Amino acid sequence: MPLFNGTVPPSYTKTESEVISVPKTLQERSVDPDLGRYAHNKLEPLKYAFKTPTLRHIAQTAPYMHNGVYKTLDEVIEFYNKGGSNGLGFALEHQTLPGDKLNLTQGEKKALVAFLKAL
Repeated sequence: MPLFNGTVPPSYTKTESEVISVPKTLQERSVDPDLGRYAHNKLEPLKYAFKTPTLRHIAQTAPYMHNGVYKTLDEVIEFYNKGGSNGLGFALEHQTLPGDKLNLTQGEKKALVAFLKAL
């Protein structure tokens, strides 16, 4: 069954890490200082990189992000809708998340949360 995470085809045995650079607090003024995978192997592209967990049963796994900064799926969707950390002004060199704003309507946000809850 699909895990809805960053597993790598064709064997789906390895999981990708993503550099998303979430904020330290809900005030969104600074990047969380946790260096992620970089702390273990000192490879610059893995600074602030974290494993992408499954989205299955996501409604039961709050809080969200590696540091638990977001308490609801609505907050997570709003983070991505703003353009992720780039939209908050945190441009990191090896960021894997596109910095484009999603410009979702309220209806699209609600539909996305409903879809995530159905996984």
